[in-house]
Amino acid sequence: MSSTLQPLIVAVDDEADDMFFLRHIINKSGLGHRFQAFANGEAAVNGLSALPAPEVAVALPLACFVDIKMAAMNGFDLLRWIREQRAFDAMPVFMFSSSDDPRDVDNARALGAQGYLKKYPSSTAMKSVLEEAREFALLPEPKKSFVQWSYRFIDSSDAVPAK
Repeated sequence: MSSTLQPLIVAVDDEADDMFFLRHIINKSGLGHRFQAFANGEAAVNGLSALPAPEVAVALPLACFVDIKMAAMNGFDLLRWIREQRAFDAMPVFMFSSSDDPRDVDNARALGAQGYLKKYPSSTAMKSVLEEAREFALLPEPKKSFVQWSYRFIDSSDAVPAK
């Protein structure tokens, strides 16, 4: 048995059904992982703040998926907080929303999100996103910061309908 922990994937969404479907899509991607769900932005700040120091192996989440429309601290507020934390420079954040308003997409890009996933991407699209994140995580130090990644919008048009 390997002593290496599986990569951590973080998700922040205040809708239980949306969290369920996101987790299902991630599981279908086939990437072995640990999953940490947070029901709102404040819980995510507390949970991410409690992560081990970046020097500790596998401390940084492989990817963080953030819903935009949440009460109190919305997804953009959380993204802004994450990007203010130097320890999370190399953590990819993907906005995960039902909104396809170009202003939301532009705001996500301006605040430093890696991408914008329209609810609900196909398992194939999710696998691609997670493989890209894993390849970045495996780069030797010093890594380029996350914000140097290319930005992309992933639409749900090829999503498989829920059963």
